[in-house]
Amino acid sequence: MDKKQLLKIVNPSYTTGKGCLAMLLGTGDPDAAELAKAVDLAEIRRNTTEPESEASKEIVRSYMVGQDARYSVWNRIAEQTDCDVIIDLPCGYLPHGLAVARMGKTYYGFELPVVINEIAPAVEGIASDEQKQNIHYRAVDATNYESMKKALENVHGRICIITDGMLGLFNRSELDQVCKAVHRLLSDFGGEWYTSDAMSVDLMALSYEAVMQKDPSIVYQAVVSGSAEKSDIDNSENPFIAWDQQKLKSYMEGLGFAVEQIDYNSILPELRTADSDMMQRLRKSYTKMKEWRLTAKGKAEAAASDLPFEVKTDYSDGVFSAAIQGRMDTMTAPQLLAKFNELPEKPTAINVDAAKMAYVSSAGLRVLLLMYKSLKDSSRFRMFNISDGVKEILETTGFDQFFM
Repeated sequence: MDKKQLLKIVNPSYTTGKGCLAMLLGTGDPDAAELAKAVDLAEIRRNTTEPESEASKEIVRSYMVGQDARYSVWNRIAEQTDCDVIIDLPCGYLPHGLAVARMGKTYYGFELPVVINEIAPAVEGIASDEQKQNIHYRAVDATNYESMKKALENVHGRICIITDGMLGLFNRSELDQVCKAVHRLLSDFGGEWYTSDAMSVDLMALSYEAVMQKDPSIVYQAVVSGSAEKSDIDNSENPFIAWDQQKLKSYMEGLGFAVEQIDYNSILPELRTADSDMMQRLRKSYTKMKEWRLTAKGKAEAAASDLPFEVKTDYSDGVFSAAIQGRMDTMTAPQLLAKFNELPEKPTAINVDAAKMAYVSSAGLRVLLLMYKSLKDSSRFRMFNISDGVKEILETTGFDQFFM
């Protein structure tokens, strides 16, 4: 199994970004048209086997308009902010970098390694020499402050982080880590964080209501169930999915953010996918929409640095043993999976020493579960020396039933 296959297994949600590019391609965006030539969009079609119903075609049409709105608002925020460094978290496969470079600003696209390995050369192939100077792609783990801080080692001055479509995909422990990491970045550099993820489900449903002039409840159901499938983890306790706006606002304030809610229509330009009548209906529906602007209150407390990731393995008499040090997340989990896949045969027992494991994300849990399921007798999977922090993650995600 090559490196690309390993990354796909650890991070199966990466295809969501390809779906967004396909939607933007349908809007007639010229950058999307150029980018789509270099990105394997056939991959998402290969994963779709069921024929489209009339209802699903209507949803796709409204999603396309919603994607046009999301992309246009993202670009408008990047243009209007007084920050000269724009961080796209996560960047997916969209051509925001080209748009930001035209503004004369510096763009950093943060994403999973599997995405960066494809999007970076694709944009490199269509960007002008001048644009290339301002476009940077970095593989990071959004739950890891050190990962993102290192990616910005050449940045000075205030930053603007824009997040669209990511926060609802995490389990609760991951979301806590992401928010704390972003807070530290804003404390370090100054600047602001924008997201409409608090109302991402509403945006698609309200787009359907305006485009099709039908009851949007079908889309609410489709988006929520689809989000759970794409995340590949239990995100039912994620505040961006489960909580109302006021409770979510209190949660973010408790993490040290000042929260400002901006009327979506005030930053929504005219859309290429909507005629004047549809645009009027969209603006009427979008009166319920808010974009969140978050800034860091005070200075974030520096957290203790984790030990660097390391995994030591041994295989003897059918028993695979692994001692894990540091954070096992998007960036590091493939290393354990690679060692496991190098075994000459399926093991009969697995021992995981977690004494020095500082943190495990859904990517790490996914690898551990794959190992667990490989055993004919799952009772022979043993994870021991589990710290209180990792134990809490296992319990809140439901993985304690497998590993404890």
